[in-house]
Amino acid sequence: MESYDKFNLTLPEPKQKELEELIRQYSTVVTYPAKTVFLEPGSVLDGVYYIASGRTRHYMVALDGTEKILYTLTNGWFYGETPCSLGSPTGLYSKTEVKTVFYKIPLQSYEKLLDMDKGFRDAILHCYSRKMLIMRHEIENLIFNSCKDRLKRLFFFTADTSRLMEGEWYNLKIHYTQYELSTIVGGARVTISKLINELCSEGFIRLLNRSIQINAREYAKLSQWIEENG
Repeated sequence: MESYDKFNLTLPEPKQKELEELIRQYSTVVTYPAKTVFLEPGSVLDGVYYIASGRTRHYMVALDGTEKILYTLTNGWFYGETPCSLGSPTGLYSKTEVKTVFYKIPLQSYEKLLDMDKGFRDAILHCYSRKMLIMRHEIENLIFNSCKDRLKRLFFFTADTSRLMEGEWYNLKIHYTQYELSTIVGGARVTISKLINELCSEGFIRLLNRSIQINAREYAKLSQWIEENG
């Protein structure tokens, strides 16, 4: 399950009822609809966000408009702890992918909780550490794997292996557009389109009703290779 972290698809953190109750006492509830940009580069944060439910995307945009997703965050994750701790504006765009409910902890309360509650402090450190690992894996992925290999690995790690379709295909747990694939693996959209066609021709994936499915035999081969080589 930790493999999701290598491709910006962070899983929900384990729900900690006592921690969430503590956070609620010191926060206000903020809800954003899907596809809402709630922070932009240069935004000064006056508090830390805790995701109670939903999913957010955090990304950079190049001068030519190209986007690169750093990670997505889901239930149980904090966001904004780095700029708040450093006292600097955020350098990322933050956008909800679905309707998302936040507990927003004011900066003064955030600092108080860090001082007074070990469980809260440990949760923040855990969040920092997981994000750092995501970034490390992303650097490794971009340096050592081709765009085609990154795409294959993304499909592999998001395959829903709980159900086999027609005896040989796995659905993906998340539906991606070609643009979203390009922002995740770091390739131009035209390149992604070409690679998807190649992977279809090779039998690694197929397109069914505009959805991508991965071949179970190819999944098993890649699984063995990853286990042996990392």
